[in-house]
Formats: sequence, structure tokens, C-alpha cells
Amino acid sequence: MRVLQANKYHYVKGGAERYYLDVSHRLAARGHTVIPFAMQDERNEGSPHARFFVRGVDYHARGGPWRKIPDALRAIYSRETVRRVSALIADAHPQIAHLHNIYHQISPSLITALARHDIPMVQSLHDYKAICPGYLMMVKGKVCERCCTGSHFNCVIKRCLLDSYSASFVGWLEWRVHEFLHTYQKISRFLCPSRFLLEKFAEHGIARERLIHFPYFLPLDEYQPAYEPQDYFIYLGRLSREKGIATLLAALRRRTGRRLTCRILGEGPLEVELKQQAAEWGLRQVEFTGYVQGEALHQAIREAAFTVVPSEWYENLPFSILESFALGTPVVGSRIGGIPEMVIDGETGLTFTPGDADELAAAIDRMEADPAETIAMGRRARRLDEERYAPDPHLDRLERLYQDLIG
Repeated sequence: MRVLQANKYHYVKGGAERYYLDVSHRLAARGHTVIPFAMQDERNEGSPHARFFVRGVDYHARGGPWRKIPDALRAIYSRETVRRVSALIADAHPQIAHLHNIYHQISPSLITALARHDIPMVQSLHDYKAICPGYLMMVKGKVCERCCTGSHFNCVIKRCLLDSYSASFVGWLEWRVHEFLHTYQKISRFLCPSRFLLEKFAEHGIARERLIHFPYFLPLDEYQPAYEPQDYFIYLGRLSREKGIATLLAALRRRTGRRLTCRILGEGPLEVELKQQAAEWGLRQVEFTGYVQGEALHQAIREAAFTVVPSEWYENLPFSILESFALGTPVVGSRIGGIPEMVIDGETGLTFTPGDADELAAAIDRMEADPAETIAMGRRARRLDEERYAPDPHLDRLERLYQDLIG
């Protein structure tokens, strides 16, 4: 099979990229021809098709208004994307396209171009962009469904994108144009990593027969658990408001246990503020270790007593939980989005009400007070990964779906 895999980043930037690249590598190992389509970037993995990639753009970079206008128009409809993917199709002849995060930098014009060439499409839904112009269904640190239940112009009113009226207007206009063009109707199936996300899309207008519950997989042979935790637990992820990191810091102030240190692995816009708050509160058992990756990250997770995932937005299927489980580390997670589908309370970890620092503190104290049960939870978590998120069943199912749509 010749499969076009499209994602704006062709290197590991987050969970969506990890899945996109893992799928690509595994399909290639099974003998399929994988044809990537992404943005140009010096961090990209090598590819013989890189000459067809679109020009890289960073919407967070500073620049004058005349420089920004072409990039803003590109988010709505990109002639470059249409031209380059058409050339790629003529060169590589894909039979099916699997889309991931294509918004803004590549733009939904990719869908239009693929449809013109009669190439069937599936899309993995890594966030809520197709029903929420701001991706997260969150405004000012609070869950928000105004666009889904009312006018999508709420995105502009609330400045949902980059806290900017102009960026939010472009996001709204992109959504409005492609709603008018019925762009997303051209995609045959949407793959939903969590049941929560599937139900949310069905609730807000996507036909249920086009939605398939399709969890991520993890190459479990690359993850070796130890079940010998050291005297710390971890948070790993972006230091941003929707991740609930401020609630975690407040919980650390309230906990009664003091045996375990908390290591915060990651970086983001709240880093300086969080460090200042930790110093002001005298939280000496908190360590900010910055961004960690590769084997160093695996070791940090493997040796942790548990991982804390305090998110306050509708998480999909967090890789931080998948990886923790694969390395035999249980999770304390908030009861929101797809998290409770993975963190089974009392079995693979503990859950708490999102935003409730007292409840989170109690959960941390409970995990710290019973090391033997925490290790047992880690063993059950690893088994859950093996049962639900192994590669081969996922890829077998994906191949069948591709073949059905091609056939």
C-alpha cells in the first residue's frame, strides 16, 4: 500500500508527532510505502520526499503586519500546499491519505487537493480543532463550549488564539470558510484516540458513523519497567495553564507527606511564575529540571514512584500516561477528558477532581503512604498498556481500514 501521512511537524514535538512518526515507521517496516507531507524544518527526520514539503512558518514569531498577512491567509487556504501536494501525488501516487495535525501551517486546503485527486482520507483527531477554532475548548483557564453550542465568533470575542483578536479572527475565518466549503465532509473517517473525544465530536455535529474509537499505540518493546521507585514523583509536560500545573504547586503546599520530592520535567510560559511561587511558598522539595527527552526521560519516569497529570482541559489520550504505564509507573490524574479511561481509580493510579488542590494533595499523600500498593498499581498499569495499546493489533486494524477505503 502507498500511504500519504500528513502532519505539519516531521519531528517529535509532542504526542501527535510521536504517533504520526511511530505509525509511519511501523507501516514502512511492514512493507508499505509511506509518503510524508509536512513543513520544512532543520529538525525534521530525513525523507526522500522532503523536497515537496511546504515552507516552514512560526505563528509565534514576531514580525511586521505586512509579513504576517500572507501567513494569515495561508492558514485559511494555501496555494503552496495545493501545488506541492499535487506534485507529490504525481511523483509518489499514494492510494490513501492519513491526516494528523495539518491546521494553519499546512491548512485544510490539503483536504481539498487530495479530494480533487480522488484519494480517500482518514484523520486522527489529536485535539478539538474541527469543532473549536481554539483547539482546546478552553478560555482563560476554564473549559469552554460556547462555539459548539452557539456562534463560533466567540473565538474572536474571547481571543482564544494567542490571546489576540487578529489571530482569533483568522482562526474563526478559517473555520467559517471550510464549513462553507464542506471541507471536512471530504474525510471518510475520523479516528478518535479517546471515547470522550468521540462523544464530544458526536455531540457537536459530526456524524457518529464517521467516528471510530482508535486509541494510540506505544512501541512497548522500547519501554522496560523496573518497579524499583526512588524517592520522588514527577510531572512531565508543558508548563501552561491548561495542564493544571498551578494546581499541582498548590497541592504540594498542602500535602502532609514529605518523604518524596516532586520533579517537574518540562518548560513553557508559566515556568518563571511557577519558580517564583515555589520560592515564595518555601517549597524546597520541588525541583524544576527543564525539558528532558530520550533515555534520560525514560529513566526519570521508570524510577519515579508515580506521575501526576493534573490537567484542567479535555485531555485526549495523554502520552505522559501511556509512557508512565509502559515503564511501570502509576498515575495520579484528574477526572477530565480521556484521563479516567486510562487511570482506573485504585487500580492503575488515583483520580481527583480537576482544579481541586486539596483532593490532589490527599491523593499524593495516599500514594506516598503505601509504597507496596503504588508498585502494584504500576504493574497493573503496564499490563493495561499491553492489553490496550500494543502496536500490532493497532496496525492490523489500521491496515484493514485503509484497505476498505481503497477497495
